[in-house]
Amino acid sequence: MSKRQAIKILKQHAQRITNGRVALLELLMESPKAFALTDFEKQLPISVDRVTIYRTLHTFESIGLVLKVIDHKGTGLYIFNSTEHHDVSTHPHLRCNECGKLVCLPCLPEEYLAKLEKYEIGDMYFLMEGTCLECSTTEEKRTNSLL
Repeated sequence: MSKRQAIKILKQHAQRITNGRVALLELLMESPKAFALTDFEKQLPISVDRVTIYRTLHTFESIGLVLKVIDHKGTGLYIFNSTEHHDVSTHPHLRCNECGKLVCLPCLPEEYLAKLEKYEIGDMYFLMEGTCLECSTTEEKRTNSLL
């Protein structure tokens, strides 16, 4: 994804075009990984303070550009809302411990979701942590080559 595409998306969502927003969106669009706030501080090509990153992520989340999931430590992880990552509340995800990629898993059964309609639920996060198919296949090949 390019800087030009990031600017186009920001314009489509009536957002101000700043170097920080463009860089943040570009980084998110280029990676299948889920990023924590500290990851952005380390990986952004320009210097952007933590508060600005947090506020920008919050804005991006509110307009649907990014999705947020919570890991087992309570850390918020952010990923670009591409076509493969849709509403995080109706299906679980797997975060790969090897490569950091966030993988969509099958949607929850309608029967399960129907039972939840009785409750007033604000947020619902389903995040599993383990190894994705790509990394487990690579590890399996590596192990077999050692035998």
